[in-house]
Parts: sequence; structure tokens; C-alpha cells
Amino acid sequence: MHSALWLFPKFAAVVFAVAGFYFFLDPGPLSKLLGDWVTGRNANRVMGFLSLLAAAFLTVPQLRLWGVAVAAFVLFGTTVMLLERRRYLYAVPGILLLGTLPFSVVTS
Repeated sequence: MHSALWLFPKFAAVVFAVAGFYFFLDPGPLSKLLGDWVTGRNANRVMGFLSLLAAAFLTVPQLRLWGVAVAAFVLFGTTVMLLERRRYLYAVPGILLLGTLPFSVVTS
């Protein structure tokens, strides 16, 4: 039987790459939201860098554990921030993705 576990790190890498580029594009609503919630003007750049770093690490099998660590750091911080501000539905995708990250390590 063919296992589909090899899809988890690729899926997570795509999600983090898209998120990283979105942060770097700096759309107005996201920039305003992060400016209200996070101290510092370059919070979107930091989040974009960390997301792209996680995506890059997740694509290389030898660095996948580091990718999971960076991705978990980003997802945990984002989820806590959303839950603290009572944005429960917005936190659900992050929680689900955080739950799939261990499968990325198993498939290396």
C-alpha cells in the first residue's frame, strides 16, 4: 500500500511559501492589522522571512526538522495571538496545520 505521508512536508512548504510572499507583498489590511497587534513597523517582514525560511527548510530532507521547528514557532505564536484577540475561527487553520507538522518529520 502506498503511503501519502510524503505529501505533508510539501503541502506545509507550499502554505508557508505563499504566506511568506503574502507578508512581503505587504497588503494594506494585513499591514494595518499587524501594526495594531504587534509592536514594530517591520513585523510583516519578519513574519515573511520566517515563513519563507520554514518553507525552504521543509523542502530539504536534511533540514526538515529545522523547518518544522521554525514553522511550529510561527504557527504557535500566530495562533496564540489570534486566540488572545478572540479570533477563534481565524486560529483554526493554524491549529490544524500545527497538528500536521509532526508528519513532516516522520516522512523524512
